[in-house]
Amino acid sequence: MKDKTKKTYHRILLILSAGLLIGLFFYVQKNGSSFARIKSIDLSLIFLLISIHALNYLLLGITHFYPLQKHNIHLKFKEWYGLCAISELFNMLLPAKGGTAIRMMYINEKKGLEIREFLSMGLAVVLTGFSLLGVVGTIYCHFFLNIHNIVFVALESLFISLMISSFILIFASEFVTRLFKLDRKYSPKKYLTDKKIVFVSFSAYLGMFILYPIKVYLSFKAIGVNIQLMNSFEISLILLGSSFFQVLPGNVGVKEVATAYVAQQYGIQFETALLASLIDRAILLLFLFPLGSYFYWDLLLDASLPRIKLPSISASSRIPLIKRLVKVR
Repeated sequence: MKDKTKKTYHRILLILSAGLLIGLFFYVQKNGSSFARIKSIDLSLIFLLISIHALNYLLLGITHFYPLQKHNIHLKFKEWYGLCAISELFNMLLPAKGGTAIRMMYINEKKGLEIREFLSMGLAVVLTGFSLLGVVGTIYCHFFLNIHNIVFVALESLFISLMISSFILIFASEFVTRLFKLDRKYSPKKYLTDKKIVFVSFSAYLGMFILYPIKVYLSFKAIGVNIQLMNSFEISLILLGSSFFQVLPGNVGVKEVATAYVAQQYGIQFETALLASLIDRAILLLFLFPLGSYFYWDLLLDASLPRIKLPSISASSRIPLIKRLVKVR
């Protein structure tokens, strides 16, 4: 990317960041009572929720940086964790997880990885998460789910579709390419045949799936609602499914309404569940905005934007000034 284009790009992101701050200001005003409830929440619960967010991004960052080792690209902790925080921050601003483009351009420019390789690698990692969520969700909904209504029937269908589509994309796309002798631009198969990459991605996604019900449980506990951990797991299944199909920036509104609607099926009032989801997002923003902004400046802006050069007064430049002062005296 040319310097002029890069500066323009980062200025657009800065404008979007300012827009996020303004939007966050009105969001806090509109939901002031929800944010006021944070003051009355036990500090240990806030710390636990922040820790879960930090650990979640740690696991997500591992799925980002570990496959890069296949290309002998070894990122420092500050880079891969920082890039994860930056991309997730700008996913709050851009639709369809557009913040991922920032991480892609950084690795392309700084480490020389081709964009098509980055996309192939990302597709392989996402397919691992899709297949895992599809299998776990299908098994649970079919054998263990006690609530049976149109929403949960649709949920089971979603998980079956995830499982089947991920397997088709993994195996059938390779078959079609070979059958018609196509020049393949994106090849997730070579990452999916690497057992170490699959194992690490699988383990990281499994860890994130385990953390999600705990986060849901703590969000409700923060407002004084005790739900069973199994119920929080069932609620988190729908939220995890919706997180893979992020259309709106940060799924703002979708996540909150989905949480409130599903919680109703377990006897929790809509407004109460909505409050729990709002508090969870508020704590996420309290964690992610300063962290993502710091890494965005440190990794990207500090090297991309022109530095302000302050005039320095050297010893030689002070000599004429001293002579003039002596003459005045």
